[in-house]
Amino acid sequence: MANMVGTVAPFDIQLQSWEEYCEILQHFFETNEITDAAKQRAILLSTVGNQTCSLLRNLLSPVKPGTKTFGELVDLLKEHFNPKPSEIVQRFKFNSRSRDEGENSAITFYSVLRKLAHDCNYGEKLTEMLRDRLVCGINDDRIQRRLLAESELTFEKALKIAQALETANKDVKDLQAQRSETSISMRLHKMSVKQDGQGRACYRCGNLQHLANECGFISEKCHK
Repeated sequence: MANMVGTVAPFDIQLQSWEEYCEILQHFFETNEITDAAKQRAILLSTVGNQTCSLLRNLLSPVKPGTKTFGELVDLLKEHFNPKPSEIVQRFKFNSRSRDEGENSAITFYSVLRKLAHDCNYGEKLTEMLRDRLVCGINDDRIQRRLLAESELTFEKALKIAQALETANKDVKDLQAQRSETSISMRLHKMSVKQDGQGRACYRCGNLQHLANECGFISEKCHK
C-alpha cells in the first residue's frame, strides 16, 4: 500500500468490534479515494490478519475468499462476530433498566438507555420509549413526581426538567455545605476568644471565668 495515507492494523476481536473495524476501513478508503470494490476486497484480505483470513477460508470452504465481493466478505464476518440479537431480549433489557447508583445524572442514564435501545427496533417510537423509561427508571422520587405531573411530556422536555432539578439540588447542597462551614468557623472563633480571655480576671468583680464586658455587675456602682 505504497503512497497511501495511513495504515490499517489487523483485526483484533479483543480490542474492537467488527463494526468498528469496518468503520476504520471505510475511513481509510475515503482518505485514499479507493472506490474500486475489487481493490477494497484486496486491501481487506491483506490487512485483516492471518487469524481472520483463516476464519474466512473456513466459513467459505471450498469457495475461496477472493471470489467473493468486498460487501459479501464484510457481511459474512459481521454475522459471525456480531450475530443479530433477539429483539424481545433487547427490549426486555431496555424496559427493565433503572438508573444505577453510579449513574448520578439524567444524561448518563439517557446514554445507557440509548445504547440499550440500539437493537430494539423501536423505529419512530424510539423517543416515546426513551421518555417512558427515563420517567419510570430515574430512581429519584422528587424528579419522578415532577415529571409525572406534566400533562404533555416529550422526551426532550423530560430530560431538560430532570437536568434542571439535578442542578438545583446540587446548588442547594453546596449552599448548605457553605453555611455549615461558616457556622463551624464562627463557633471556633468564639471558643478561641473565650480561651484567650481565660486566666485574666474581670476588673469589675475579679472572676476568672469571663471578661469585663460579660460581667453581671456591669451596671452596678462600686461602693468601696
